[in-house]
Amino acid sequence: MQNTPQQMKAMAVDEFGHADKLTLHTLPVPTVDAGEVLIRIEIAGVGGWDALEREGELVYNKVHFPRVLGGECAGTIVAIGDGVERFAVGDRVYAQSFMNDKGGSYAEYVVVSEETVAPMPDGLDMLMAGGLPIAGVTALSNLQVSGTGNKTKLMLWGASGGVGHVALQLAKRMGANVFAIASGADGVALVKQLGADEAVDGHSDVVQRARAFAPDGFDIALVLVGGDTVQSTLSLVRQGGTIAFPNGVMPEPLAPDGVELKKANGFANRMLLDQLNRLIDMGEFQVHIAQTFGLEEAAQAQSAMKQHYLGKIVLRVSGE
Repeated sequence: MQNTPQQMKAMAVDEFGHADKLTLHTLPVPTVDAGEVLIRIEIAGVGGWDALEREGELVYNKVHFPRVLGGECAGTIVAIGDGVERFAVGDRVYAQSFMNDKGGSYAEYVVVSEETVAPMPDGLDMLMAGGLPIAGVTALSNLQVSGTGNKTKLMLWGASGGVGHVALQLAKRMGANVFAIASGADGVALVKQLGADEAVDGHSDVVQRARAFAPDGFDIALVLVGGDTVQSTLSLVRQGGTIAFPNGVMPEPLAPDGVELKKANGFANRMLLDQLNRLIDMGEFQVHIAQTFGLEEAAQAQSAMKQHYLGKIVLRVSGE
């Protein structure tokens, strides 16, 4: 652990509650055990799951405080544990720290299992990579379980969001024809730029446009937002088709008779991360960063998620 301090700055909570409970702490840098890596974080992603954890709604292990929030990051490996062979000190990586016993990524350092770490693709910078780990894995998991492939007609709800705009680009690389339903005129513009075959605002006449796009019905609907309008379009999925959605979509979609409903979470593993990197490496790829906050502004970053934004919000922890 050369040149690694014993203490670090971290944004943590001493009790569950509102955003004001998230305050700056000085904490020990976590220790590295076998199969783990220590990452010096440059960018940490911010997601709705962080706010749920802060409120005590999402508790996955024995509760101990202070509790460092944050489920994803990008940075540089500064130490490796016994048995780690895929990575070396100095590697630039992105990683999930979601439901991580050694603390989250709203910090200068994080220790995670090497299974949730991936080399940073050549085409991404740290800023983009920091917003990728949960969105990318969630998007890919749902596209895989739904059988997305060549010529698949895919309806994508929430296409301009954090998971959605990544799912759109991955689906196009898997050969799908994507009918993207985005939020606002700026959302429609973004998903068109990212390659959607057709893009509509979720507040427009989605059903009529969707019928015209897929007169014989959609093979798949990937649902990343909930609501009555979303549900009203799911009858356009053909018999034998699939509706996929991740944890956290509320209310959960209901499948018409003859349509399979599949739910996939966004937990990283080596195989998913390898496949994600292969797809990203196929060409220019964008993780759209809406806003960047400093580490000490984590509470403001979580509050910003309640406003309209496209893509991802991140914290700049260190680096250029």
